[in-house]
Parts: sequence; C-alpha cells; structure tokens
Amino acid sequence: MFRVLIADDSSEDRELLKLEIQQALIDEDINVKFNEASSIKKVTELLKAKSYDLLTLDIEFDRLSEGIDALPDIFEEYPALNIIVISGKLNKNEVTERLFRFTKDNVLKGKRWVRHFDVLDKKDDKKEAIQRAFSFAFKQKETVETVHDLFKLAESYLEKEENEKCMEIYKKIQKIAPGETESSENITLLNGTVSPEGVLRYMRTGDKIVASLLLGHYIEVRLKAFTRKRMGRAYVVLSDCLKELERARRIKPFKAEIFSKMLRMRNRAVHRPSGITDEDVHTVFESLKLLEARF
Repeated sequence: MFRVLIADDSSEDRELLKLEIQQALIDEDINVKFNEASSIKKVTELLKAKSYDLLTLDIEFDRLSEGIDALPDIFEEYPALNIIVISGKLNKNEVTERLFRFTKDNVLKGKRWVRHFDVLDKKDDKKEAIQRAFSFAFKQKETVETVHDLFKLAESYLEKEENEKCMEIYKKIQKIAPGETESSENITLLNGTVSPEGVLRYMRTGDKIVASLLLGHYIEVRLKAFTRKRMGRAYVVLSDCLKELERARRIKPFKAEIFSKMLRMRNRAVHRPSGITDEDVHTVFESLKLLEARF
C-alpha cells in the first residue's frame, strides 16, 4: 500500500491531485490509500497518528504562508517522509531557502535526510515527481534505517577525513538504494569530479542553494587536499591550514592570496548561498587550477 496525505484547503485541488497520483502510478501494482487535510492543524494530527509514504503540501491555507511556515517542523519531525510542495507563487530556490538549516546540514555533514523532496507549480506535470517519490518509498521502505545509519557512519568518516572509507559507505548505499541521489552526489564530490557545468546546472534548475553549498564543500575538499599534499596533514579549520602553510613557508605569497580568496568564497557559498553567481562559480574553478598548478 502507498499511503498519501494530501494537504490543501481546496477540495477541488485535492481531488485533482488524487487523479494525478493515480494516473502517475497506473502501471504499478499498488493500492493507493489517500488521506486529506484542509488545514495545517489537521496535517499535524494525521502525521502524528499515521505513517505516510508521501505528503503533498500546498503552501497557502487560510494564511498565505501557513504551509511554508510549517515545512521546517515537518522536515525535522519526519526526516524520511517524501514531500512534494505545491506552490503557485514560490519557486524551488525560495522554498529551499526556508529550509536552509536542513539543506546545509545535508550537504556539509553527509546528507543524513533520506527523502524525495520537490517543489512544483500547480500547473506542472507532476507524473515524474510522483513516480520518484513512489520509488523512494518502496526502494527504501525495508532499508531506510540502514540507509540512515550508513549516512551517519559516512559522516563520521568525513569528520575524520577518512575519505576512502567514506566512499565505501556511499557505494554501499547505492547498492541498497540504486540511484539514490545524495550518496551519488557525494561520490562525485569525493572523486573531485565536480565541474562548473554541473554546479551551474543545479543553479539553473532551481537548486541554487544546494549548488552553492556543494560548491562550498568542494572548495573545502580541494583546499584541504592542497594542504595535505604540502604539509602531510590537513587541519579541521581552513584558516589554520593557511596559517600552517605560511608558517612552514610551504606556500608562495601569490598562492597564499588565492588560498585566502577561496577561503572567503567558501564561507560565502556556505553561509550566504543565495548570493553566489555564475561568475563566482567560474572564478572558483579557475582559481583552484592556479592554486594547484606546479609553479
């Protein structure tokens, strides 16, 4: 059974969503069970009372921002709940900004929230998002605790900078849940194969916050790798990496300036991700090439 909670104060829109979900899953041998909520209070009650595979959440109820105001609490209380936010006024970037604390935690600390999450306009074709949510729910239904535990283990290796062990854990996650995007992204990141085109693709498809955080994480990985190559070890705090490189005279002045510039860019990307531009992305990749060049 696929349990869906539809949260919308319009009965007409709730019925329309039911039809869209049934049509999207028409080829699946599955019984879809619907519950409906016409208020955020009812959403809260139902989530506490039952377990759901998917929540579709309109952001506008009696108060215009009532749905979006409730979203951070729902994220925190139900970390494995698949969610499709329905919005006629906010885009994915704006919604993600409201969830910044959770998004930042995901990207910088091993991405512990395992869920399908999407933001769609009421007029959008929802078939693909619904099918992805269904896939998430049933691929991970029996293994979600294992996946959560593996992400936590990967995070512990990240903190100790044991990247090879961390990579092994992400690959295990891929075997349990093939196509799981978070571990796949982290494998790319640890392999050092992040490209400006990849970051820009995220930014242009409504995931600017995620793109900027990934960029910040990527800068940190590269700066620590640079430090480790010259010092035999890296330091937890990036500013300490630069201080030790300068103290040991293992970095030239112009490269120290580039390192410092990248450190500032990393902090911007992590703490003020909505301000990162396309030009900043290209600057990062060109600057890192200069930093790592053999001269």
